[in-house]
Amino acid sequence: MTHENVSPPPRFSMPDDSPGFALAERAAYFALEKKADDVVILDLRGLSEVCDFFVIASGQADVQVKAIGRAVTDGLRSAGQAPVGVEGTETGRWVLIDFFDVVIHVLRPEVRDYYQIERLWDDAEVLAVPPSYLSTVGFRERHPDLPPPPAAATDVP
Repeated sequence: MTHENVSPPPRFSMPDDSPGFALAERAAYFALEKKADDVVILDLRGLSEVCDFFVIASGQADVQVKAIGRAVTDGLRSAGQAPVGVEGTETGRWVLIDFFDVVIHVLRPEVRDYYQIERLWDDAEVLAVPPSYLSTVGFRERHPDLPPPPAAATDVP
């Protein structure tokens, strides 16, 4: 079998105007509202048949991981998006929320370090989403319905 006629998967670039990316950005917004750390969006289009985007965030304590998971689920549900599955809300060490095209992982830092999801998908494009990202012109234009973050959230250390 020869691979000469097999073309590489298409590459996309974030940010973009796709519905999946918009959902991933909204998930990041709601995670950051609950003070999530190290929020990233991984673009898995062309790399995975399971979903198009991962949103990965960290919470410093089990209660914060649960709160971030609830905020993301409730925030996206209020925008008309119901999850197809939610796992890990009992323990709070790793909450997984499946919105079909977008899967959100909220983990304790030590769990994130152990499983290294970003490393497993190291060929995916990664977009870091610090709090200041929520004040960018592009984000505000794509999500004019979301309240702007508090001024302190836009400060870059």
